[in-house]
Amino acid sequence: MGECTSKVQTENIANELDFNRYSTYQKLETLANDFAQNEKIDTTYNSLIQRIIAAKQEHILKLLSVMNTQEKKEFMAKIEWMDFETVDSLFYHCCKQNHMDIFKGSVKFCNNLLEKDLNLIKQRKVGLVLLCGGNSSRLPNKILNDIGFPSKKCIFQIMMERLKKIIIMAQEAADFSGFPIGILVSDQNATAFQQYIKSKKEFGFPQIHIMQQKSLPVINKHGQVMFESNLPVQAPNGAGSIFLQLSTFQKKFPSMQYIHLLGFDNLAGLPLDPIVLNLMNQTQTDVICKVIETNSTQDDRLFYQNGYFKTMETQDSSMTENPENLAKMCLNDMYVSVAFLNNLKSNHEKSMKFSQRYHVIRRGPTIQFEKHIQDIIEIANSTILYQTEDYALLVDDPKKAVIQLSNVHKRYLQLEGTQDNELVEITPYMSYSGEDLRKQENIIFPLII
Repeated sequence: MGECTSKVQTENIANELDFNRYSTYQKLETLANDFAQNEKIDTTYNSLIQRIIAAKQEHILKLLSVMNTQEKKEFMAKIEWMDFETVDSLFYHCCKQNHMDIFKGSVKFCNNLLEKDLNLIKQRKVGLVLLCGGNSSRLPNKILNDIGFPSKKCIFQIMMERLKKIIIMAQEAADFSGFPIGILVSDQNATAFQQYIKSKKEFGFPQIHIMQQKSLPVINKHGQVMFESNLPVQAPNGAGSIFLQLSTFQKKFPSMQYIHLLGFDNLAGLPLDPIVLNLMNQTQTDVICKVIETNSTQDDRLFYQNGYFKTMETQDSSMTENPENLAKMCLNDMYVSVAFLNNLKSNHEKSMKFSQRYHVIRRGPTIQFEKHIQDIIEIANSTILYQTEDYALLVDDPKKAVIQLSNVHKRYLQLEGTQDNELVEITPYMSYSGEDLRKQENIIFPLII
């Protein structure tokens, strides 16, 4: 990169500031003016330079030393929107301080229910939001691509087919008009999703509400925003940010009583699970979150153990050393009461508590901050953790997840004595979750039903 040639030495800029004095603003303005003049930067970017200095991101200014005038202008325009203040605050409170990333909630447990409620689906009183904005190790280039299913379908198509199947089951007709469906995308994949959905003619839905989650800069262990080829490295700020955008979705579909937030971490996930909807309607609880019992850890997931929700670093061996030391891993598969969300708008204390909760995700030398949908549990009056046995976790190896889903489908068909590489795929058009299946004979693998 070369050394900064500006007469304003960026290494010492922050040292000149006294953050306890009113004169700081004047000093910031002077430093920014001097830097802009020496680097021949348009004075319209002075306020941006002040923000960079105040957030202790002076290394960004060093990048300008090897750029020509036009490159500097383009560079400043690209980073002007960056939220330096939030990242600096999160780094201080979540990383530099001894921040314990745990919280409690008012929780009950449930599993093995059989009764279903299809009326909420038929009456359009429950909506679905598919969480497609993830940028974790599980999801990049996986949601819209072939990951090894015998049918060659992508995960998104399978989820949409499951949704259409349960709607048809509920109303005994293929009428998708007026159904509340939304999709959460990110800055990184918004264009790809919109093009894909258009190519599939919206899967027959007259209206799909698109929501786009924001991104935050990725930082290093020193709190500095990371750059690649003079572009800031960004990551989506987590699916939990969906709660800041649901108001418009609710206004479009005012008859909704419940909203199902469904991610793609579990290939066996069921959009609008009628068993959970029955539980939600009968108990009138604020939140229901599906969980699985496991002793494996993932750095970007929430676990419930010993009365606390917490994240776990992958190197944390407290669970994996003891196969009996199980925790409940929260899936991105959660049902929320609209009445609870509406009441939350008028509860400033709870709203602030939720908005301030972020999780630190460390991957190698990088740090990013995310909000999880399960963060809402901390401020909910009542939550049910519903344990499911049907799961196929999409982690680093999609082939393993495909095998797990195949094994779920084999269980539906009561197939025994098969090998993992003998794949079975039950298409959603044939069965939503194992119903209406006949015994298979003279099977040739891979089997597609």
